[in-house]
Amino acid sequence: MSAPDPDALYQTRTHRRPSAASSWKRVALCVAGLQCLLWGCFIVLWPSLSARCYGFAEPPTELFLWQGMGLVIVLFGLGYVIAATDPAQHWVMILIGLLSKSLGPIGMAWSVHLGSVSRQVLYLIPINDLIWLVPFGMILRDVYRSSRRTCLKD
Repeated sequence: MSAPDPDALYQTRTHRRPSAASSWKRVALCVAGLQCLLWGCFIVLWPSLSARCYGFAEPPTELFLWQGMGLVIVLFGLGYVIAATDPAQHWVMILIGLLSKSLGPIGMAWSVHLGSVSRQVLYLIPINDLIWLVPFGMILRDVYRSSRRTCLKD
């Protein structure tokens, strides 16, 4: 008896092979996930140091709340890595990520405007949030277009 063909098993399970066009989506989601995992772990493991990166002169008095935010960032990272396995199936996670990457900077900018947070925090927005708006938006656009084509075929 011969071993099963891995390509046949893959096609049976997913009914499609990933195209070269979709591989960039997987890479982008994995990189976004890795960035969140690293940044979230940094906040959880070194809360005082990470607070200084955010422009706080003194670490937050309730460090466990700060670390809780780091845990949320770690969970987003896990979500992006899971979404990378099948962006069309896990589009909701990508949408939530897009919303957080859009609304988070608005909240940070508002806090700076109110004087609650140092302007230093604004330097983190491009590297943690804004760089993901275009890839996440493009992935969601492609998922939407693909689902429309599928609906029109049926």
